[in-house]
Amino acid sequence: MNVSDLTLVVAAGGKSTRMGQDKRFLPLDGETLLARTLRKGRAAGFRAIVLAAEGERSDLTALADEFGATLVTDEQPAQGPAAAIAAGLAAAETEWSLVLSADMPFYDFELVRVLLPAAEGETQVVLPTLLGYWQPLAALYRRDAGAVFAAAIARGDRKLGIVLRELRVQEVPLTADAGLFFNVNTPAAYRLALGRLANEQRNRPILSVAAPASGTGKTTFIERLIPLLWERGVAAAVIKSDSHGFDLDTEGKDSARFSAAGAEAVAVSSPHGYFILQKTKARQDFQNLIAKIDSNSVGLYIVESRSHGVLPTLMLDRGRGTPEIDERVVAHFVKDTARAVADVLPADLDDMDTALRLALFLMGRPLYGADGAVFLTM
Repeated sequence: MNVSDLTLVVAAGGKSTRMGQDKRFLPLDGETLLARTLRKGRAAGFRAIVLAAEGERSDLTALADEFGATLVTDEQPAQGPAAAIAAGLAAAETEWSLVLSADMPFYDFELVRVLLPAAEGETQVVLPTLLGYWQPLAALYRRDAGAVFAAAIARGDRKLGIVLRELRVQEVPLTADAGLFFNVNTPAAYRLALGRLANEQRNRPILSVAAPASGTGKTTFIERLIPLLWERGVAAAVIKSDSHGFDLDTEGKDSARFSAAGAEAVAVSSPHGYFILQKTKARQDFQNLIAKIDSNSVGLYIVESRSHGVLPTLMLDRGRGTPEIDERVVAHFVKDTARAVADVLPADLDDMDTALRLALFLMGRPLYGADGAVFLTM
């Protein structure tokens, strides 16, 4: 059996209670979250695609038509993913189906191949586990499991854990990047997803560290983060914004004398590195500066900014000034938790473990063990 022998059931309920708006239609890199899942699913080569939703709507019908999917609706509303599984499996064209939540933008369909060998015999569900957590909305289901879900809903049981215990389940522990199972369930998670997607479009990932005022500790924060990244095999380059001007030269040195004499640029090369001091009439955009750094030796560019970074930005807040929490900010590192901002991931200003894990996630690095657990429970 291979992927072409499976139906893809995309579970796309419409409550989005924690998000506060319909997450299926949140924009992600020029398409909606649901469209991204359907597009990737179609490219994976499934025999058929079923879009399981709570109710029929014109925008859902249009998406189903665009990606060649069959739209089915829950027989009973407000029953959560259990109803999507029941309806989706009832409409499946094949004996086995992959049931996948519509809110997992980084899921890799190659993981299905790891599950396929367990889809045999009396097994009704091939359930991947990651770090001890069940992943029932990224699992293989035999068609007859749908009737069990339908019966459970009819008697008032709609929790997946309860229904799964009535089925013959084969667990498959995975050693995989936890980021692949990341769910966009909240506004904070959506910000993180946008940050990671922004970096997917770049030649090298960027992480901004910003603060509303001097003395917040941006330099110290980055200074502590760099060696942690290095321990994970990530070499970082730092681009700093300086509003006051700077001078790399020491008075009396040859390079300083050249600059004083009017040289537009001075370059110094040594066995251990080089620097170029270039006079400009205006501040250089940090993207131009990044282009001048040898990308072969750099895994992450960290941009230190007074208040304005680019997506994704870690905002530091020591209570000095008012932080500008806009769409670029993916996390708020704050000393006083009373200053935490709704809909943005909060963290303690000194929590470098979280800073490291966020940096790795936002640059698309695989997350295993404790590094990944936080992204499975967000």
